Amino acid sequence: MELRHLKYFLAVAETQNIRLAAQKVHVTQPAISRKIKELETELGVLLFDRQPKGLRLNRAGKAYQKQLGAIIRQIDDANEHVRQFTHTHGSLALGVHDFVLWEGEMNQCVSQFCHDNHDVELEVYSDTPIVLLKRLELDQIDGAFLYHFSELSSEYVVQPIAQDKLVLAYPASWGRTISPSTTVEALNLLPAVRLPRSVDPYYFDWQEALFHEIGWTPAVTQWAHGESTMLGLVAAGNGVAIVNERHFTRSSNMICYTSLDVVPHTSPLSFVYKKTSDNPALMAFLQCLSNQACLSDRVGGRCSAAVAISVCVGRSESSSEYSTPGQS
Repeated sequence: MELRHLKYFLAVAETQNIRLAAQKVHVTQPAISRKIKELETELGVLLFDRQPKGLRLNRAGKAYQKQLGAIIRQIDDANEHVRQFTHTHGSLALGVHDFVLWEGEMNQCVSQFCHDNHDVELEVYSDTPIVLLKRLELDQIDGAFLYHFSELSSEYVVQPIAQDKLVLAYPASWGRTISPSTTVEALNLLPAVRLPRSVDPYYFDWQEALFHEIGWTPAVTQWAHGESTMLGLVAAGNGVAIVNERHFTRSSNMICYTSLDVVPHTSPLSFVYKKTSDNPALMAFLQCLSNQACLSDRVGGRCSAAVAISVCVGRSESSSEYSTPGQS
């Protein structure tokens, strides 16, 4: 079966007329009739009812037309995508957590890469670590910025980028300030929002070990499939959440952030790519990362210069310190 068999079939299915279909695909009527018969013979089923006034799709033909339509559209899209490379010199596909690119060195690296390689097509995918690793495995992306909490396959190069602090996000609507010195006993009294294990099993297990180590048993009231969703639930007043410090750049007068003395742990951000990759665009991006000092200077923590952080947009410094919900 050849692609032209399918295109001939779709032309006849659309026009239900051999003459019009032949004109549409620029072949003779006998040729298109012969190809339709060959297709039906190969499939072992008739696709048309032959009538005195022409052809009419039968049930099998209609089902086949529906399936093929989607496939041909995908092929056309792929062809169009490839044609774009006549105006470019390669492509680079990256995976990343959306908030990693909001500000700072990663943002600068991508910006500089695009400036220096304006003829390279850049695609960026935002998803969970599990999905991004799968994309990397299937060669759907060239590399990914990942927070990973397990050993990766030896087929990957893991380039350390940063150690990001974990901070506590809490609702501004509570009207109290949670300070960095808040105790574990106080945290255990707070409702919490968390990521379920299915989103990122390794991160969940790492968090569980962390919480067990300090004696924190989060009273989970809501589960959210993503940190952005978690912050939405926090903003709605549903509880506190442990999130990456990079969310500081997401300004909201509905959410407050604080570091916690009892949670000094950091989350390791790395750039991961395959050892076997020979994409010149990826090599150029790695050089850009190196030039931006993202591979060494940042390791050690984005907030290492600060002893404690407490941020609440739109909140005066005179706000009362928070202990438990509802306490005045």
